[in-house]
Amino acid sequence: MTSKEIAVRAVVTFWNDPDQVPFDLVLDRPLPTSTLDPRVAACTNHRVACDCREAVHAEDLHEARGERDLLLGALRDELAGHATRAYTALGERDEQAECKCSGCQIVRRLPFYIGGYVITTRTSTRDAP
Repeated sequence: MTSKEIAVRAVVTFWNDPDQVPFDLVLDRPLPTSTLDPRVAACTNHRVACDCREAVHAEDLHEARGERDLLLGALRDELAGHATRAYTALGERDEQAECKCSGCQIVRRLPFYIGGYVITTRTSTRDAP
């Protein structure tokens, strides 16, 4: 009988330079993902990348991602149906057709937000009223 379990290797990849080949460091066990890991309490020799620092870093990263996702979800819910970004049929930005509410103005300043957009029928700004 064969086993259907797949062993997942714990690997940390280092990239010193984008032009170089990445260096993989195989770990004997996965890094701790939270401060509840028993290795954190057992850590007595604090150093760079020790178990307790990795656990705190992982928790901070998870919390920051959670806060970001909560913020983006609230923005998407509140601005649903708004013309956050508007473009002409030729693909040019149509600032007159964009929503002018505070939420849309804030979102237009965020480079990572993907919100609603509309394509207007105007082909140039000369057609604007």
